[in-house]
Amino acid sequence: MKASDKYKSVFGEIKTLAESISWATGVSNMLEWLTWSTNDVLGVTKTQYRKMIVELSHDELIRNASIEEKQKYVADKLDLAIADSEQLERYAKPKSSVATPREALRRAKYFSEDYLNKEFDIFWSLVSDIYLDTFYRQFIDLKGQGEWFSHGNSGLFGCSTNIRDMQMDNLSYSQSEKILIANELKLGGKKNPDQILKYALMYRQLRDRGFIKFDTQFLLLFIGDKPEHYDWDDLIEKEIDYCNKSKKSTCKAAIEPEGIDISRNAKYASVTWGDLVSFNENYISTLDERSQQVEYKLLRGFNETLSEKAFMN
Repeated sequence: MKASDKYKSVFGEIKTLAESISWATGVSNMLEWLTWSTNDVLGVTKTQYRKMIVELSHDELIRNASIEEKQKYVADKLDLAIADSEQLERYAKPKSSVATPREALRRAKYFSEDYLNKEFDIFWSLVSDIYLDTFYRQFIDLKGQGEWFSHGNSGLFGCSTNIRDMQMDNLSYSQSEKILIANELKLGGKKNPDQILKYALMYRQLRDRGFIKFDTQFLLLFIGDKPEHYDWDDLIEKEIDYCNKSKKSTCKAAIEPEGIDISRNAKYASVTWGDLVSFNENYISTLDERSQQVEYKLLRGFNETLSEKAFMN
């Protein structure tokens, strides 16, 4: 049985992006990320951790010692390394080293783009359709009153769609508006050299596999820590040139004529996390603190977590 079939047999699957996903799925996606990305729990990858233990147990000082002596030696060395890694200042630059749970949490909460992505997934799945209509109207015309469905990067998405060519961050889909919006979240990182064309490839695969309607529009929205001013047409040409020179199979698939047409007909926009905070503050001012208390608290809470990130301080 394939890994994707094993996943679906346990956790289920989605047949279309117009399928409501519980906000609690975002919590399980956070756990899924942590179980795969152990460096965000241990401070180092599983491979690094294994090598560290093997090397310590093979130290010439205890090479011929008993199992019990080796275990104590390794435990003592790890305790020292863990103690040495911990930072007591919130925004002290994180090290790539084995860490205490407290230090691992500090690195994730204030510095990790992946952690921010998971927070965004939960937040985006809980905001109202009216909020999303209002937010996205900044970039594209919408009729309004549509229903939105939010999907984060997860085993559920990957195994259901069988899309392995790229890793997206977050998708917003409205079947009634006939639009798919890819929210590409950045935290200091740059756009990948083939990112636009890969998103066009993902759009084509979702459309051809029946996850979105055939006449769906496509918007790629970059949300980052600093403003980006792109010449989108020029970027697409540079990506085509990059993919023509690349030997990667995904690049070859991405520059098929239909994919290039999709990228050229898509819409693009870029905003900052600061812009999102300001938008939320303005939106909060329109809410009744009592009758719309849930969304009021939701927006306040997300603005608070953004304001605590290292890049905002």
